[in-house]
Amino acid sequence: MLKKSFIVISIFLLTATVVFAAQDIKTENETVKCPVSGETIKKSEAKASYEYKGKTYYFCCEKSKESFMKDPEKYIAKMAHAGHDCQAHLSQEAEKHGSHEHAARAQEGMVVDPVCGMEFKKEKAKASHEYNGKTYYFCTERCKDKFVENPGQYVRADDRVVTCPVSGNSFKKSEITESMDYKGKTYYFCCAGCKEKFQEDPEKYTK
Repeated sequence: MLKKSFIVISIFLLTATVVFAAQDIKTENETVKCPVSGETIKKSEAKASYEYKGKTYYFCCEKSKESFMKDPEKYIAKMAHAGHDCQAHLSQEAEKHGSHEHAARAQEGMVVDPVCGMEFKKEKAKASHEYNGKTYYFCTERCKDKFVENPGQYVRADDRVVTCPVSGNSFKKSEITESMDYKGKTYYFCCAGCKEKFQEDPEKYTK
């Protein structure tokens, strides 16, 4: 009788071990989406995680986590929208290219929909819209309509295009080398030389 009980207990423990091991493997292979880049990653391979309003979000890199922490609601809304129109396409693109927002922008011919975060080739865009001297591309007309309604919600401050008042060159705010406040307004310059010219005669360049 004692031997039978021992065998039963051993079988139970072995079964439990197998079940827990299977659950661990399942959890390890579970895929999640980075709410910032839209990249599909294994939960076990996430570079960072962050809990917000009782839910844990996983990220492809620390920089994406930092962006999310600055404005969680923006990226949560982006994920919800992507789930309606772009989720299937986004999954295919993320798996195909194995990249995220930061890398995609560096790839020639690749653009990112500022509303849903989907990456695609420029020639495959369904719509486009110019804002502050820069052309944005969209995967659907619906994404474009949302952008047009409130561009500031989807354009990051460092992505906004500014113009040097001296040379007339346009560039991203993040690419500026010099800036200066004059009569309550900030002017951005493409180089130190332009800033010096502006300082010599501001009125000439602010007319």
